[in-house]
Amino acid sequence: MCPARNPIPEAVAALVAAGYMVEPFAEDPALWRVNGEVMTGAELLDEAMRMGLMDG
Repeated sequence: MCPARNPIPEAVAALVAAGYMVEPFAEDPALWRVNGEVMTGAELLDEAMRMGLMDG
């Protein structure tokens, strides 16, 4: 059985490569700060897909 793949690190790398500033949100490890906006992991992934940086 293959372990589940976590797409968040790939989305972070894609956004950073595209010039976004991405960092973990210190107050809550489930959140990310993307260009100053706080996002969940799902929203971060959606942003990368919406920008065409990842396939859905």
